[in-house]
Amino acid sequence: MTRVLHLTYCLSHVQRPFGGTTRACGPVSAVLVGVLALPLLASLSALLAGSRSPRVVGRVGACAAGAGFLGAVLLGLHVTVHGSVSAALGTQHGNRIVELEANRLSALLLVLVYGVSTVVQVFALRYLAHDRRSRWFTAGSGLLTTASAGLMAAGTLVGLAVSWTLAGIALCLLLATYWELPAAREGVRRTATAFLLGDLALWLAVGLLTAPRGNVSLSALGHSGFEQSPLLPAAAALIVVAALSRSAQIPFQRWLPATLAAPTPVSALLHAGVVNAGGVLLVRLSPIVSGSALAMALAFVAGMLSMIYGSVVMLTRADIKGSLVYSTMSQMGFMILTCGLGLSAAAVFHLVGHGFYKATLFLSSGSAIARRRRKAAGPPAPGVTAARWTAIRFAAMLLSAAALYAAGNIVRVPRVEHASASALLIFTWAAAAVALMGWLTRVPGARAALLGAAALLVAAVGYVALMRAVTGFLAPDLPAVTVPAAASPGLAAVAVILGGLALLRQPPNGRAGRLQRALYTKALVAGQIPMKTTGVLR
Repeated sequence: MTRVLHLTYCLSHVQRPFGGTTRACGPVSAVLVGVLALPLLASLSALLAGSRSPRVVGRVGACAAGAGFLGAVLLGLHVTVHGSVSAALGTQHGNRIVELEANRLSALLLVLVYGVSTVVQVFALRYLAHDRRSRWFTAGSGLLTTASAGLMAAGTLVGLAVSWTLAGIALCLLLATYWELPAAREGVRRTATAFLLGDLALWLAVGLLTAPRGNVSLSALGHSGFEQSPLLPAAAALIVVAALSRSAQIPFQRWLPATLAAPTPVSALLHAGVVNAGGVLLVRLSPIVSGSALAMALAFVAGMLSMIYGSVVMLTRADIKGSLVYSTMSQMGFMILTCGLGLSAAAVFHLVGHGFYKATLFLSSGSAIARRRRKAAGPPAPGVTAARWTAIRFAAMLLSAAALYAAGNIVRVPRVEHASASALLIFTWAAAAVALMGWLTRVPGARAALLGAAALLVAAVGYVALMRAVTGFLAPDLPAVTVPAAASPGLAAVAVILGGLALLRQPPNGRAGRLQRALYTKALVAGQIPMKTTGVLR
C-alpha cells in the first residue's frame, strides 16, 4: 500500500506544553516552515555556486537570515495575540513524521537565532571579502542557522535530537574553515569528541523515553505519565550530560578554548548561539529534567563549578578572545545553574541577553587593541591605598545592592516570577559592583560615588522593567515555577561566590595579595589547553 505524505498547516486546539490550547492558521504556519527552509536553501545555493560570485553568495546567505529574522518577529507577534502556530508532515493515516511548533518561548529564541545569524553574516561580508573560504562559511552558517532554528521549534523528541546533532555537525564544519591550520584541526577534534559524547547521551535518553511510547510530542511531556516511569532519572541525567557537553561545562570545558583558531564570525556564532543550546535543551525538556532530583543537582553543581572556574581563569587571560572564551564558560555556568534550580524564566532571559551581548563583543574584538591603546595613552588612574580600596569595594557592593533594591520596589515583580528575578538580580549585582569599582578606582570621591549610584539606579529600573516584561511574556509557555527546597540556600551561595569573585579584582596586597597570587598561578595553569600542534590564529 502506498503511504501518502501530506503537510498539515492548520492544527486546532492542540495542548500547549504547560497548559492551554494552540490555535494556528495556514499562512502563519507557512511562515514557520519558510523561516526554517530559507537558510537551508541559501546553504545549498552556496555549495552549488562553487567558486563563482562568492560575494553574491554571501549576500544571499545574509538576506536569507534577515528574512528569517523578520519571519521570527512576525511569528512572535502572532503567537502573542492568537496563540501557538504548528505545522506537521505526516502520513494519510495521521502518523506524524516531522512536527514544528512556535509558541512564545520558541518565537523569542528564533528571534535570537536569526538576529545573531543576520548580524554575523553581514559582518562576514567584509571580514571574509576575497577569502577563498567565504563560500564555506556561508554554507556552514546557513546549515547551523537552520539546525538551531529546528532546535527551537521542534515539536517532537526525535526532531529535537535531530536538530541538536545537525547543529553540532554544522559547527564542526565551520570550525574547519581553515583546516590547513594545525590549531584548527585540534579544535575540531576536541569539539567533535565532546559533542559526540553529549549526542550519545541525548540519543540514549530519547531512546529510553520513546521506546515505550513512540515519538513523543514535546507538548505532551507535562502530562504523559513520565513522572511514574522508572527510566525517568536515567533519561533526565543523560539530558543534563548532553547540555553540559554543548555548553562547555565541567567536565567538558576543554573543547571551547581549543576553538580560538576559528575566524571571528565563526566564534561569534559559537559563543552567541551554539553554547546556549544546553540551556535551551534543559528548558524545553524541563518536565523530564525537573522530575529527577539527581539531574537537577547535577545541573546545579556543574553550573556552579563551571561559573567559578570560568570567572577565575578569565582574569588570567591576556588575549581578548581567550578572555571572552572563559567569560562564556562562566556565563553558561550561571545559565545551567538556574536550570538546576528550576528557574526557566531566568535561564531564558539570561541566554537571550548573553547571545546578543557576546556577539557584539566578538565582532568588536578586532578593535579592542585600539581601544586599549587609547586608554593607555590617557592619564593614569590615581594610586589607591589599601584602606581606600577597601572603602571603594564595600561602597560599590552596597550602592549596587541599594540601587537594585530600589529598582525592585519601583518596578514590582509578580510573586510567581520572584525566584527567577532573584537569581538574575544576584548576577546583576555582581556585575554592577565590578563596574562601579572600576569607576570609583579611576574617579574616587563621594561625588563620583553618588553619580555612579544614580546611573546604576536608572539602569537597574530599566533592567528590572525589561526582565519583568520578558518573563511575563514567556510565562504561558514556561513550566510552572516549582522551586526546590535547596533554591534559597543555592541562591545565597551564588551571591557569596559572585561577591568573592568580584573582590578578586582588587589590587594584590597583604594577605589577600598572597591569596590572589596563588589563585592566579593555579588559574593560569588551569587555563592552558595542551595542543598537539600550534598554528597561526586569525
